[in-house]
Amino acid sequence: MLPLFRLKLSKNQPELNQLNIESWQQPPLGEQRPSQGRRPLRSPNEYESPRRQPPQMRFAVRVVAISVAAFLASCCVIQRFISVQEPLLFPAEQVNKTVHHDNNHNVSFVTINKSSYALHAIRDGRSGNMGAHRVRVLVVARGAVDYKCRFPDGTVVDAEKSYEMSENHAMPFGVYFVNCETPANETVGGSLEFTQKKSPWVTLPVRYDIPDEKTVKDWKHQLTICLPFVFGDRYSGKSLVEFMELNRILGVEHVIIYLDESDIPANLSSVISFYENMNVLEVVRLRIPVASKQIWYHGQLVAVTDCLYRSMGVSRFVAFHDLDEFLIPQKPELLPQTAPLLALLNTVLVNNVASIRVPTQYMSLQDTGELITLKNTLQRSYTDKTLTKCVVRPEMIFEQGIHHTSRVIQDNYKAIAGDEDTLRLYHFKTRGGSKTDTRIVRDYGDRLTQRYREVVAQIGL
Repeated sequence: MLPLFRLKLSKNQPELNQLNIESWQQPPLGEQRPSQGRRPLRSPNEYESPRRQPPQMRFAVRVVAISVAAFLASCCVIQRFISVQEPLLFPAEQVNKTVHHDNNHNVSFVTINKSSYALHAIRDGRSGNMGAHRVRVLVVARGAVDYKCRFPDGTVVDAEKSYEMSENHAMPFGVYFVNCETPANETVGGSLEFTQKKSPWVTLPVRYDIPDEKTVKDWKHQLTICLPFVFGDRYSGKSLVEFMELNRILGVEHVIIYLDESDIPANLSSVISFYENMNVLEVVRLRIPVASKQIWYHGQLVAVTDCLYRSMGVSRFVAFHDLDEFLIPQKPELLPQTAPLLALLNTVLVNNVASIRVPTQYMSLQDTGELITLKNTLQRSYTDKTLTKCVVRPEMIFEQGIHHTSRVIQDNYKAIAGDEDTLRLYHFKTRGGSKTDTRIVRDYGDRLTQRYREVVAQIGL
């Protein structure tokens, strides 16, 4: 017997608003229901039978139908709200946009002499533990001493002792900031003259104008990833699609990628152009002026420093990591489905917290094909708290290293260690694993797969 429902009119109050629903059974096979057309008149007491209650039955069916329709409509509204909040795959006004690179996207070093190269000057309006009213020149040098700055009205200033970046690691060439105090009678324009010892004067662009960090209240982007140099054929176009789409789901609005002048695979180039035209990927072309063996880690510190200062006043939060690394919240059930990483950072990087070091969770890279984040779920049983990566509030930082924040701009600003139970950096690398972690598959797998396939089809990879 299949359970159905009947309406029972209350004996005490036979009004329609006192209808009760009870379960009843279909009649046995072969038993016929009375024909509606031949039904005899019946007394009110006989309306106990469900087959004698067509008005009430129709009323209840309508109530149930309206309730179901309302529920389905509410589900559609909720789903529409969620989908609208996620970034569009192909904004119509941006897909066919042509990007024109300005001088800030094709940056090159100026040769001072055979041992010293300057990238650009920065006017730093912050007043902190590195002095106030300074012009800072980013240099790669073998011995960063005896520099001079000449301002627009002709005033020559001896540079202060050069500031050496903490991750030079005693290589032949290192990365430095050369700092010149701006004279009271001078202003900093669009260029600065610069020299070392008896070398000829050269003209450097003043590329960034950094305001007092306490005055910055609005940003173009909420969350940016700085992606240092991408070399050779290590990564494919499809791996960049996966990187971009998973991070867009997490809440990343903007990615800055650094390329040297070497050739990159055609499929990677087409993906870069696709996202660049959508205005979610910013490409900076930069060539390090010395051999990669003479400077720490291919000169990645230059890209990190440039990206830090490039993002000041532009992005509220900036993360520094590579293409095979992903910042994954560990308690997504406490976060909104839309942009969960951004929501989490809004609760951590507050008050005087300038930087967070995120512990690294190594994921065993066994399947190197498409969608590595969904196909490689074995992890090491512990996290790495040394080779971490950072998320920062850029205006509060003076020096950012590859694995840690080296110096904040005010003594009361804090660089804190992240909680591995809150946020981890998933690094997909061949280092083995003994524990299964399906967090990315469970929380983002369906959306990532759909977005990935649509982009790959759109580009024609």
